[in-house]
Amino acid sequence: MTAAIRSIPRLADVARLGLDREAERGYLRDIVDTVGVRLDTPFVMVDVLLNTAQVFLAGAGPAPDWMREACGTPAEWALCVPLVADRAPRAVPDLSADPLFHDNPLVTVGGIRAYAGAPLISHTGQVLGGICGLDVRPRLFHPGEMLFLQEMAAEVVERVEERAYRD
Repeated sequence: MTAAIRSIPRLADVARLGLDREAERGYLRDIVDTVGVRLDTPFVMVDVLLNTAQVFLAGAGPAPDWMREACGTPAEWALCVPLVADRAPRAVPDLSADPLFHDNPLVTVGGIRAYAGAPLISHTGQVLGGICGLDVRPRLFHPGEMLFLQEMAAEVVERVEERAYRD
């Protein structure tokens, strides 16, 4: 999956939209808040995957100080990486039992247990990153919640692209 995030056309799209630069993206705040309420999760993140890093565009929840200061995590920690290859929403009810994520520091140290995410797909068809709800307890996410995440992912991309074309 690492090769998928290092795709030149994908990274070019990330740069085209200005998502490779750290900047406040307050225009995503209402989406993050809405997702947190609808999914009833303590954490919501909108992220973009760069070559070696996951960068947060917006988020809610008590992120550790180091993560806030860095504005992200190493790419290999990113729970949204499978979204790039799969191009589809994904839910993991218990990350500590999932072979792909059970050793991930966000799980072992951060205490994240459940994940639901949807890919951010640009109008050129590139997966930029994802929007996800994270919980500290194992839990299931229902089909209606996953559909809602897809709708919110489309809204994030619409806003990001609108801003990029205005600037």
